[in-house]
Amino acid sequence: MFSVGILYSAQEFLEFVNSTPTLDLNFSEIFQTFAVASPKAIFELSQKCEWIRLNMSGNLEVTERGFQVLQSKQPEISLRIQIGHLIETYMPPWIPLISRGRMETQKYLPSGVKQCFKEAGLFSTPTDDIVNWWDKYSQVSRKKNKDNNLETGRRGEKLSIEHERDRTKREPVWQGFETNLAGYDLLSIVREDDFRPLCIEVKTSDSRPDVAEFYISKNEWNVATVSDNFILHLWSLRPRPKLIVITPNQLQNHIPIDQGDGNWEKVSIPFTAFIDTSSSKTGE
Repeated sequence: MFSVGILYSAQEFLEFVNSTPTLDLNFSEIFQTFAVASPKAIFELSQKCEWIRLNMSGNLEVTERGFQVLQSKQPEISLRIQIGHLIETYMPPWIPLISRGRMETQKYLPSGVKQCFKEAGLFSTPTDDIVNWWDKYSQVSRKKNKDNNLETGRRGEKLSIEHERDRTKREPVWQGFETNLAGYDLLSIVREDDFRPLCIEVKTSDSRPDVAEFYISKNEWNVATVSDNFILHLWSLRPRPKLIVITPNQLQNHIPIDQGDGNWEKVSIPFTAFIDTSSSKTGE
């Protein structure tokens, strides 16, 4: 749907709907093409983005959201509004780029999407409207990224629960689901025949092991160093789930120290630092 032709055609379609009060759902059958796009594609886009609806008479009408597109009277501004609506509707996989800034977004956007951004003036000299657009959808991007991170983290925790259930023949306590203040995610036992508590912090990446990384906070590290039994489960989910198990001793050399007036809060560590030195298991 991120096509300049379809978006401009949708603008013309909304004008047509607004000026044709008797237009019904047969629109896509009446026209073989409309402007420069397929009527079916235009109708689907307008419906998904909630730019049109059926009124009580069974005819199409422009919604309040659709009028946001029409009211600017400037195709470039309308295009900007449409792109925003598309992002909100489809939450495309490239959306995290937006929070990285315009330069990174322009580098890595798919070509068709990039063309839409250019046509909308979103890579032009910053005006208040352009800056406000980027700020607004950066927030949408961050929320999407946060939601994805939570979902990915939960997948790893569930995989670790299965792993511990198989390893110990006991059900671990899912501490991370109950509170995020404990400094670890699961409470298990050392072995099937050793009931001493084992704290497990789970880190999960939706990437291959050779590019995956994880973050550890100072609080998590403090818990690791004072716990009698503590391990980390590193899950890489691609191409299929793979577990790397590491101990605080293995992690020690990758932890920063406070110096002068500086205090560290969080550190990023690549999975590759432990691939050759730890035990691992590949999931099904």
